[in-house]
Amino acid sequence: MLYISRLIGGLTAAVMLFCFTAQASAEETSMDEIVEKMPAKSIAVAECTTGQMLYEKNADEPLPISHLAKLMLLLLTAEKLEDGSLSMDDIVTVSANANEMPAPQVWLDKSEKISVEELIKALTVGNANDAAVVLAEHIYGNTDCAVYEINCKAKLLDMQNTAFSDVCGIDASTVSSTSDIVKLAAELVKYDILTPYFCSWLDYIRDGKAELVNRNRLVRSYKGITGMKACGSENVGECGVFTAEKRGMKIAVVVLGCDSRDNLEDIAKNLIDSCYDCFSVYIPEVDDEMTKDLPVEGGEKRTVPVTFGEMTPVLIKKGSSKDFDVEMTCEEVLKAPIKKGKCCGKLVVRDGEDTVFQADLLTNESVKEISFAFCLRKMLLYFLKM
Repeated sequence: MLYISRLIGGLTAAVMLFCFTAQASAEETSMDEIVEKMPAKSIAVAECTTGQMLYEKNADEPLPISHLAKLMLLLLTAEKLEDGSLSMDDIVTVSANANEMPAPQVWLDKSEKISVEELIKALTVGNANDAAVVLAEHIYGNTDCAVYEINCKAKLLDMQNTAFSDVCGIDASTVSSTSDIVKLAAELVKYDILTPYFCSWLDYIRDGKAELVNRNRLVRSYKGITGMKACGSENVGECGVFTAEKRGMKIAVVVLGCDSRDNLEDIAKNLIDSCYDCFSVYIPEVDDEMTKDLPVEGGEKRTVPVTFGEMTPVLIKKGSSKDFDVEMTCEEVLKAPIKKGKCCGKLVVRDGEDTVFQADLLTNESVKEISFAFCLRKMLLYFLKM
């Protein structure tokens, strides 16, 4: 009966999303309108590298986020692992406070010893509240300090609709918005150390006594998925953060308050597919002619090497780059003295009247103005070689 129930639920979700697509074709409905009709309270989809928001529905509305709150603790943990102040092999002692946490949990006993790596597994693969408290206490001493640091990090990430009251997401006053959580997801995907855990479907900790099954079923069914977390409760509904990477694009989909687990996953898959079907990452090609050394007038060197400054990728509609106009302007001669990093040109890419991309051409070295002492040294070297 359970199998039949799941099958019916899956078919219902598929039919609903088919109807969305069919309606889009029949009425030329935009993707934004389709997203608006999806059965969830709030949706946000962004490309992580550029930070560009692609689709959204009530994206700035603060809502309870349940176990998704644990993603912020995982971000701070990843930072500690990277700077060396925390190790996967560190052994942690379970407190009475952690032992008393409600389900979901991995049944940690008071005074039990457990590694940081196992705690990370319990948070990434599972949603264990007791593991979250143990890890927070180990890093920050107590959960109050952890909550303070988590809120500070949220402010640094400009998560304006976010407030944490606990590290687990149990407290209903721990809220965020999908527009904020995509910023968090964009930070988390930078830490490759967490990816294998986020993508693990099944794992065990505590010498096999605790089985962990990932609630994010896309990790075993969607090619290119890189995590992150799914959860659900009667009060919040089905929620999830889903990240994927293909063809240089890192997509994050955040859904809060979906009406069913099957719809949650189908929404995520459809939105990720739409991103890869409709958009691509663009950086203009740079040839040797654009970055050839520039002549210098009145300097100790006759030429100076140049390079482009930050070439930040931009997201464009797929296939639109064929219509772009690429314009390169550059000074013909530079006059000494020249400081390293001096702007001496600009690359601009336009789509009609709209600027799509631009980058500054910068000098890659400093060049001093020619002086009497320099000329004298050159003359002495010349006569010594005669």
